[in-house]
Amino acid sequence: MSNIEQAYRGYGFAGRGQKNGCTVYQLKGEGGSGEMVCYDIAPGIQMSFNQLTMDSIFQSIAPVKKFLQIDYCSEGCYEVESQNGTVSFLGEGDLCVTDLSRQVFVSSRLPLRKYRGVTLFLEVEKAQHTLSAGFPQAEINLAGIVNELCGKEQSLLVKSREDVERIFGKLSEVDERIQAPYYWIKTMELLLFLSVLDEGQRQPLKIFSGEVARSTKAVYHYILENPLAKVTISELASQFDITESSLKRCFRSISGSSIGTFMKAKRMEAAAELLTAGEKLSIGEIAERAGYENQSKFSAAFKSVYGVTPLLYQNRHL
Repeated sequence: MSNIEQAYRGYGFAGRGQKNGCTVYQLKGEGGSGEMVCYDIAPGIQMSFNQLTMDSIFQSIAPVKKFLQIDYCSEGCYEVESQNGTVSFLGEGDLCVTDLSRQVFVSSRLPLRKYRGVTLFLEVEKAQHTLSAGFPQAEINLAGIVNELCGKEQSLLVKSREDVERIFGKLSEVDERIQAPYYWIKTMELLLFLSVLDEGQRQPLKIFSGEVARSTKAVYHYILENPLAKVTISELASQFDITESSLKRCFRSISGSSIGTFMKAKRMEAAAELLTAGEKLSIGEIAERAGYENQSKFSAAFKSVYGVTPLLYQNRHL
């Protein structure tokens, strides 16, 4: 039985198979499906590459002792609800360390209907033996990491984005001929990083009320559906019955960026589509549709996102 099957004992996977030396778990949930491609790194240590497109895959499972789960979200978002009705998010760029023996979540969802990321599963006792025998000079103490990082909370977020990106950034692009040793090296790098993580680099999962979470998700989808809407953050907060400060905090947890940055990016994406559409709109007309009072301000904003002026972008894509 693999780490995942032990940690998720009782979880009903839709399918299980072997592919290129790894185990592939198929998942089916509300509104879609997903896949977990799992590699045995060493005894007690397993790494999973997860790609999910659905609303939810939640199944109630009993807590399992002595398992440490480390999740890195590269795209999308994962939402969990606690017994008291509060909601937390694992968003793009987040690294989360969880003590599975303290699992108290009552539901989970994918608010953006997509999630891509990497999970490291460690069966603490067996993995500790592996680490002590295979890399004794590192002096990694898994039980100590669990107690230090999850002693007060079930899950903990790591704030050091640059360090996390350095560890996880290229994992999915590695040549399959060197995957096994490369994943082992990255596992060691991650555990060494966590073993010296100071308090300034960690924080508990941000907690939001169910009402704040629902309103923020509604704002997120409104922006996606109306990227050129001439609306301010304050107006969105009022429209969706949420305080502006709560909206900003919760939006960053969901999307991985500030609401202002997200609105600008979606506005520029919509403008880029207009630049290459068949309507033959002038850049000035597109600037006006995007809510800019003059063409020069629009051009500067567009270049800050795409690295080229609207005219050059248009010429390259027509």
